[in-house]
Amino acid sequence: MRVSILPGFLCVTMFAAPVLAQRGGGRGGAAPRDTVKRVHIVPGKRDGTSVFPLTNYPETQPVVPGQMDFRHYHTSAEIEEWMRKWAAQYPNLVDLYVVGKSFGERDVWQMTLTNKATGKHTDKPAAFFDGGRHAGEISGTESSLYLAWHLLENYGKDPVITRILDDKAVYIRPLNNPDGSDMYRLTAQSNRSTVRPYDDDGDGLLDEDPPEDVNGDGYITQLRKFVGAGKGNAVIDSADAKGRLMRFVAMGQGDYMVYPEGWDNDKDGRINEDGIGGLDLHRNYPYNWHPMTEATGRGNTQFGAGEYPLSEPETRSVVLFTLAHPNIGAANSMDTSVPMHLRAPSSCEESECFYPQDLKVYQHFDTVGLRITGYPWAGDVYRTYATRGAPNPALADPQALFGHGPEYGYFSLGIVWYGDEIWNGGREKDYNNDGRIDNYEVLRYCDEAFNGTCMLPWTKGIHPEHGEVEGGGPNPKFWGQNSPPSVLEKWAGNQAKFNLELIKALPKLEIVDATTTPVRAGADSATHELKVTVRNQGFIPTALEQAKRTKMVRPDQVSIQPAAGSATRVVGRLPQFFVAGNETKVITLRLRVGAGEADKSFTVHLNSTRGGQAQRPVRVER
Repeated sequence: MRVSILPGFLCVTMFAAPVLAQRGGGRGGAAPRDTVKRVHIVPGKRDGTSVFPLTNYPETQPVVPGQMDFRHYHTSAEIEEWMRKWAAQYPNLVDLYVVGKSFGERDVWQMTLTNKATGKHTDKPAAFFDGGRHAGEISGTESSLYLAWHLLENYGKDPVITRILDDKAVYIRPLNNPDGSDMYRLTAQSNRSTVRPYDDDGDGLLDEDPPEDVNGDGYITQLRKFVGAGKGNAVIDSADAKGRLMRFVAMGQGDYMVYPEGWDNDKDGRINEDGIGGLDLHRNYPYNWHPMTEATGRGNTQFGAGEYPLSEPETRSVVLFTLAHPNIGAANSMDTSVPMHLRAPSSCEESECFYPQDLKVYQHFDTVGLRITGYPWAGDVYRTYATRGAPNPALADPQALFGHGPEYGYFSLGIVWYGDEIWNGGREKDYNNDGRIDNYEVLRYCDEAFNGTCMLPWTKGIHPEHGEVEGGGPNPKFWGQNSPPSVLEKWAGNQAKFNLELIKALPKLEIVDATTTPVRAGADSATHELKVTVRNQGFIPTALEQAKRTKMVRPDQVSIQPAAGSATRVVGRLPQFFVAGNETKVITLRLRVGAGEADKSFTVHLNSTRGGQAQRPVRVER
């Protein structure tokens, strides 16, 4: 036995035969497979051992090695290599750094993109974007990567992009959960979120019954076994002439038995009920966090929430970074695949718990997003997300989610924070216009739009209990959760375009004018009045009403810096204010101006937590 280390896994190589012999690969064909089994032990306490052969999916291979393309899904090694390459190629625009460790002790990398020559990133309005929080929802990672690539590729070429990086800072974390993402990309396993072992089935064991790739095609799908007429729970759907589609019927009315792909590892009569991990990083945020269980049996709980708020290092690093960077005014943590522009509130009616002024800001971006991406939905989690599939959403009951990222973003930080669900490029079409989409319509659309590649062929394998079976069905990785690579660039790019709109809308203060006027001596001893005209170039105000309430930002402020040796001073307190989106405001200061040569001029400074900084020289009018 030899031991080798792969990112996120301890890989113990065992000399054992694979389930089936390796088959050929290539785009659209079966994925090429390693012929040696490996035992992947996710760090942490575990009960039971899982055997996951490594799989080299064609969908994760670059079109041309070393060249950027968005027609494949980038592995974590490739993503990190591109970030290092950008940091070396654009040292004036990119800082690359580690923001924390994952559960599996992997480095979590992040980039800051801004023109360093125009100021520090902390002195500028900023936006934050991350992807890959949910292990299998890798489209969010691709859109984060696309955004970084687009900004860097077009800086100095596109005046809009150039001004963005000159004036603002963009924090991008493409891969917030490298452990789970690697497991998803490198093996047949799929999971929702973190790889921290968890007892899904409540039997006191951890991760002891994950699925198995019985037919060796590199995917976990369905198994079917012909058992004879009147003995099964499914039939081949006659709507599909090629015999690929199964239709469930009442037990005893079918000629096939259909099972999840895998076997009953712990012999409890269930299959695949305790796979790898189980906690949900998107239920682990501190605002309105609820436990997974509670003592009375009468309270609200939240599945996947973790042992306590921020128990997961991946979530904790996001929260600590955003708290330490109050210049962030907008954010998006991207998942798949509703599709929807998804935001707070997650546990209350928006009309009741949002400030009306803030709600108007969010509704503006809902409209902008729908125009850019064409998603069918935009809105809040509590009602829009929960009722989107109902025949009459207005009559449907909302549903709360707790410990949710967008709620943390709004209620704790007071920023515009989305958690968008990226569209996989369209997966269905209502051909008969009956208002519902059946499985055959999904398959028909797959055939027409993607040449049938989203459906895996039924191939034979040997099951330890059922004998010879066939595995197949919809592609769970590059159809069910993420788009076929042929449309990835379109939808990752569309989502990035929406995120660009968030960046462009950040508050950005400028000094339009600053003049002094002599005044008659008064009780305050002022000799001049300074009028400073400030303007917010962005749509987002320098502070949402919620940010004012939580004191996440300081009020905007105008001050003066006299020349060396000057006696000029501000009389009274410095005015404090906030500036609405696209608003121009005149701020007045009372000054006592000295009579010396050094008192003929000074510099006006404008400081804003989220609107950045500006300054302007002023000549004193005598």
